Amino acid sequence: MSPMALLLNVLWVVFGGLWTAIGWGIAAVIMAVTIIGIPWARAAFNIGVYALLPFGFKAVSREERFGRGD
Repeated sequence: MSPMALLLNVLWVVFGGLWTAIGWGIAAVIMAVTIIGIPWARAAFNIGVYALLPFGFKAVSREERFGRGD
């Protein structure tokens, strides 16, 4: 992680990123209560993790990462 990405991540967490991640975590727990909500709970948990440290990462297609498409 570059120094700029580290600085931006620290600022993000201090100014609201932690609360955003906690909110997505609570939403994931609420959705996981029902069987139907489990796929959305997993997605909400992933969004919460990405909301915690958003800088320094890059979105990559599944085909580029694993060599096969959807």
